[in-house]
Amino acid sequence: MNIINKPSPNFLAGRRGYKPQAIIIHIMQGTLYGTDSWFQSSISKTSAHYGIGKMGRVHQYVNEKDTALHVNRVNAPTRALIKSWDNGLYLNPNYYTIGIEHEGDYNNEWTDEMYEISGKLISEICLRWNIPIDRNHIIGHHEIYSLKKCLATAVDIHKLISIANDYALSVNQRIAV
Repeated sequence: MNIINKPSPNFLAGRRGYKPQAIIIHIMQGTLYGTDSWFQSSISKTSAHYGIGKMGRVHQYVNEKDTALHVNRVNAPTRALIKSWDNGLYLNPNYYTIGIEHEGDYNNEWTDEMYEISGKLISEICLRWNIPIDRNHIIGHHEIYSLKKCLATAVDIHKLISIANDYALSVNQRIAV
């Protein structure tokens, strides 16, 4: 996979002792190149690990071993994987997740290229970090921050997971041969 490095200054070195346990799917609300510019600006104070364009182009903003700043708030999360302290506050999900942004807005259907390359990238990340490729570990941003529309109804997350699983299966079959 051809990944273009577009480093962001907006990250925390390391992961505070945590390792990636889930992948968060985001929608850019704009273009890949606009997101490049926003993430490369220290004024934004935000980033993600990857961005995927409508034609399947992949940009990497933050190394997976570091903490991207893609989930900055938690509100009424619907996924059990989101960790909280005894006092009801949440552990920063950025420490244990990888963020992937996708070009477009909440109402746009994804292109076939976006589904294919995103599924392949998810598969590779999951294989690298031993993350299960399932609905509990591939999460929409709106499932962590309920006030976000991220994903809405235009994205078929089950299709994305199916593509990721198919790719992982093909990689495992090649390794076994």
